[in-house]
Amino acid sequence: MFKRTLSLCLALSLLLGASSFVMAQDNILLYGGNQDIDNIDPATGENYSINAALRSLYDALFIYRGSETQPHLVESWEVNDDATVWTFTLHDHAVFHDGSLVNAEAVVYSFNRVLAISGAPSWRWETIADENTAQVIDEFTVEFTLTQPYAPFIGTLPQLFVVNPAIVEANLGDDMGQTYLKQNAAGSGPFMQGRWEIGNIYEFIAVDDYWAGWTGDDHIDGFFWIIQRDPSTQLNSLLAGETHIADTVAGSDKEKVVDSADHIWEEHGGFFTNTLKMNNQGEYTSDINLRKAVAHAMDYESMVAAQDVPITILPGPTPANFVGYVDGLDYPEFDLDKAREYLAMTPWPDGGITLDYVYVTEFPREEIPGLILLEGLAQLNIELNMIPMLWPDMVASCASPETGPDIINIYTLPPFLDADAHLYNQYHSAQWGSFNSCSFYSNARVDELLDAARTIGDAETRQAMYTEAQEIITAEQPSVWMYTEDSSISLNTCVKGFRYSPMYPLTVLFQDMWMDGC
Repeated sequence: MFKRTLSLCLALSLLLGASSFVMAQDNILLYGGNQDIDNIDPATGENYSINAALRSLYDALFIYRGSETQPHLVESWEVNDDATVWTFTLHDHAVFHDGSLVNAEAVVYSFNRVLAISGAPSWRWETIADENTAQVIDEFTVEFTLTQPYAPFIGTLPQLFVVNPAIVEANLGDDMGQTYLKQNAAGSGPFMQGRWEIGNIYEFIAVDDYWAGWTGDDHIDGFFWIIQRDPSTQLNSLLAGETHIADTVAGSDKEKVVDSADHIWEEHGGFFTNTLKMNNQGEYTSDINLRKAVAHAMDYESMVAAQDVPITILPGPTPANFVGYVDGLDYPEFDLDKAREYLAMTPWPDGGITLDYVYVTEFPREEIPGLILLEGLAQLNIELNMIPMLWPDMVASCASPETGPDIINIYTLPPFLDADAHLYNQYHSAQWGSFNSCSFYSNARVDELLDAARTIGDAETRQAMYTEAQEIITAEQPSVWMYTEDSSISLNTCVKGFRYSPMYPLTVLFQDMWMDGC
C-alpha cells in the first residue's frame, strides 16, 4: 500500500556532532532543523519542531495553509447560535496507516485522551469541555457539546491530531500510551515514521496513495529532519547542496544565501514572540520589585542592532499586530536609575545576588539577550549566570517552580488568531508545567478574566476583559517582554510549494512540498 523510498542509498557522516549527508537520493527532501523532535505524542507534545512532525504523521480536523484555517478530516460542519454545539461530518475515506478507517470513534477517543492526560496542548479545551463533550453520532459524524460557549473553537482544531485507538490500546502501558507514542506514531498523515534518532536525525516516508491526496504538482517521496544546532552548519550544508532547507540560518548570512543563484531567503513578519520568563515563585524573582529592576536593566534598543534578524520590541505582553493588543500600557524601558530604585525596595538593595539565565545551546538569538542583560545587571551588582541547555531539558525544567530557572528565554507562538491563544497558556495559573508558562505567574483576578473572556461571543466585552487582564499582568511584571521576530527560512530553488504561514513561521508544510531538478 505504501511506497517506501527513503532508507536506501543514503550515506551519513558526522561533522562536529551534526549529521551531514554526503550523498542523497532524488526526491528526498533534506531539512536542516535547529530543534529536536523529542515527543510525537499529540496529547503531550507541542513546539515548532514537534508540530511540524505531527502535521506530517497525523491528520487533524482542520489545517492551516497560509493564514487560512481549512477543513481537513472534516467535510462539513454546523454550529448552534451560542457556539456550544459543533457537529462535524468527516470524510468517509480517510485511513490510518494500518488501513483502518479514521472515524468519529477515533476522533472522540483522541479528544478524550488529550483531556485525560492534560498535557501541553490541552489548555485549548480544559475549561470548555469535559469527558462528555465529544460524542459519536454515527460512524462519520462527531458532535462536540461544549460546557461553555467558545467562538474560536475551530481555531483550536488544527491541534486535535487523531490517533489510531487500536494502536494506542495495544501499547497502553500504565500511562495511556504516552511512553509508546512519545517516539512511535499512530496516525493517518501524509508521511510514515522511519529512522528515528533523537538528537540526530528523523525520517519521514511519504504515503504515496495518501487518502487526502497531494496539493502540489507532485510530492516528495519523504524527508529527513537533520539536527543542525549551529547556524553556520546549516548555512554551509545548504550552500553545499547537502540540505535543501535550513530553518534558522543566521540573519548576518542572509546575503550569502541571496547571492547564491540556487537559493532563496524567505522573510516574513508575524507573531513569533521572544520573552524572558522570570520564575515568579523563585527565591529572588518572586519579588515584584526585583522583577521590575531586571526589566529596566535590559537595553531593548541594543537588541535591535545586535540581533541578526529584524525584530520589533514588544509594547507589553501582546504584540502590537496581534488580536487583543492594548495600546498605552506602562511597560518598562531601559532605565538603570529606575532599576536601582526598584532594587532598593527589595531585600537585596545593594545587589550581591546571582540569577541563572537559561537559553538554547548554540542559539545566538537567545544568547544575545542574556549577554545584554548581563551588562545591565552588572551595573546593579547582580551577576547573571549564563546556562546553555538543550531544548528538551529546558522544557523539563519548566515542569515545576522548584525546577524552573530564575530567568529562561522562551519563544512562544499563538496557535490561532485570538487573544485567548496568546494569553491563556502563558498567564493562567492552571497552565503551570508548560514551557509557555515557565514564569509560574498566578493572579486570581487574571485567571477569572481569562476564564470568562474565552466563553463570551461579544468582541467588545471580550476585549475589555483582555485589557484589564493585561493591565494587571503589566503591573506585576512576570516576564521581560522582548520582541517579535521576523521569520526567515532558506530554501534551494529546486524546492517548490513553500507558502508562509504565521501559524508555523519557522518551518514548512511538508505535504505541500515537491522538488524539481534537485
